[in-house]
Amino acid sequence: MSWFPQIGRGSITQFPVRRSRKWRSISNQMENSETIQLPDTTAGQIEWQLSLQELSDAEVATLNSFFVAAHGQFSPFLLIDPLANLLGWSEDSSRPDWQFGLMTQSAGVADPVGTTRASTLNNSSPGAQTLQQTLAVPGDYVACFSAWISSNVAGTVSLQRDGVSVTCQIGPTWRRFYVGGKGVGGASQSTFSLSLAAGQSVRIWGLQVEAQPSPSAYKQTKTAAGIHEETYFGGDELTITSTGVGLSSCDTVLTSRI
Repeated sequence: MSWFPQIGRGSITQFPVRRSRKWRSISNQMENSETIQLPDTTAGQIEWQLSLQELSDAEVATLNSFFVAAHGQFSPFLLIDPLANLLGWSEDSSRPDWQFGLMTQSAGVADPVGTTRASTLNNSSPGAQTLQQTLAVPGDYVACFSAWISSNVAGTVSLQRDGVSVTCQIGPTWRRFYVGGKGVGGASQSTFSLSLAAGQSVRIWGLQVEAQPSPSAYKQTKTAAGIHEETYFGGDELTITSTGVGLSSCDTVLTSRI
């Protein structure tokens, strides 16, 4: 299965982007004029209207090759929602989406936006432990893992995406840290993790994974969503317009079945 290509430093789209969600219901009118209406749960879809500007010749070639390989609107491909936080249960690490080793968690902690949606992670074990979640984000895709972190005791923690790690200097003040870039080349999924040293305790809030190089405003999540495995081009023509020397634009429509 192929993935919709990223452009620039690792973005899926540019602003403005329009996303509309559609549902369908099935109606049956009986002979006595009674109407029975039920949702068609398999017919939901998201339509994406993408406007890509100042594309380089190399990006145009990649996009055109991808369109040809998909045979226009015939073959499905995978698309990551460019507006979504891909993590499941971003504020509840007790959910099965997360693995947190021998650490313990306590919720209801004051967060940096004035509510009590943060959590405390405690690692009372004799060795380092990680809070991690694995997502179906290919290793060749640029992604960003970010988190707000604070601690009563100054120290360091590690944010990781597979083998890429960033050391974060933490203290009593809430700060947002992130690690961005590609993962393991050729891998079909990526693991995003926060590592604590033995005996360390930290407060966390706002964990987020996005398919872009840097973090955007935090979005709270429940069930994991945002990776659409059945997406199609909206037509059999891809219009690319030359806008300058070595630069082009492309407006296209994609449809994801959900």
